[in-house]
Amino acid sequence: MVQLADSSCRHKKTPLCYTCCSTTNTRKAQRCKTIILQKANKGKSNREIASLLGKVPQTIHTEIKRGTVRQCLGKGRFKEVYSADYAQQSYENNRKRSVKKSSLTKELKEKILHYHNQKFSPEMMVMAKGVNVGISTIYYWIHHGKLGLSKQDLPYPRKGKALKKQASTNFKPAGQSIEQRSEAINLRLENGHYEIDTVLLTRAKNYCLLVLTDRKSRHQIIRLIPNKSAEVVNQALKLILKQHKILSITADNGTEFNRLFDVFSEEHIYYAHPYASWERGTNENHNRLIRRWLPKGTKKMTPKEVAFIEKWINNYPKKCLDYKSPREDFWMANLNLKFSVRNKSRNRFKFCRSFKYPARRCSWC
Repeated sequence: MVQLADSSCRHKKTPLCYTCCSTTNTRKAQRCKTIILQKANKGKSNREIASLLGKVPQTIHTEIKRGTVRQCLGKGRFKEVYSADYAQQSYENNRKRSVKKSSLTKELKEKILHYHNQKFSPEMMVMAKGVNVGISTIYYWIHHGKLGLSKQDLPYPRKGKALKKQASTNFKPAGQSIEQRSEAINLRLENGHYEIDTVLLTRAKNYCLLVLTDRKSRHQIIRLIPNKSAEVVNQALKLILKQHKILSITADNGTEFNRLFDVFSEEHIYYAHPYASWERGTNENHNRLIRRWLPKGTKKMTPKEVAFIEKWINNYPKKCLDYKSPREDFWMANLNLKFSVRNKSRNRFKFCRSFKYPARRCSWC
């Protein structure tokens, strides 16, 4: 029996058997305690017991001190003895108290769930909405079920990395290739350069979304169209051009974009390589924001709901914009005010150049 307990724990300088035996081999831990009980009752010293178990004497001393209880002998007499059961119970109670109390309060949980229902990611909850907790902590709570959410409830559940398909070397785009795009567009130096794509609601031939994303400000334009035909796309773009200034357009090689030259001049149209969606990464990432509200398989959609999603995305803070929203970045960059803020009150009855009505009614002026 002594020989068996001699190899029961490999941690020589830690409390007896609690590091490995209590979690992976409780039976060995109990045998070690039984040996200590037997040898202590026979009057063996701590050093002798330690040599039998292959431990240091201090470990035996700590274990006996932890499990020492007072035994009543009758007539008011007591004796201090070692109890293996009491030692184990004391260890388990100490382990429960040693765990740090969770910082997840009821109010904090309600706040996180509130922003989650508004489709905010954990990073935006912390950086833009003032949730006073670490980003990784929120992910930890989600993965361990402390918020009543699962991994699939996250905006972008982590998946395995897919292999990227390489573009064909003999591809000839219908318009200009994306390789001919100017550095001003590639470096996002000015507003007005858009990436375009369509988002299908279902596989059936019904309504879909026409999505345009400004490369610099990430300003989003979303329109509901009845189908993906080139004629319908061009009609929607002509209406958009009456409200927004588009300097260039970058599209994929879908058939819905093969007649963009009917709306734009050819020098302002650029086509990405086949199977190279990362060349329009800004547009593709914003399509994921749309999917937060419209998961695949959505059958019904109204223009009012599309307008709400467009407004939500344009007011959603972005890390690349220093946690400002696209609306703030887009409109502030396009406002060319004649007077400085210092002279604003002096000219409050002037007309706003951007909104065409008195500046006193313009929240930006």
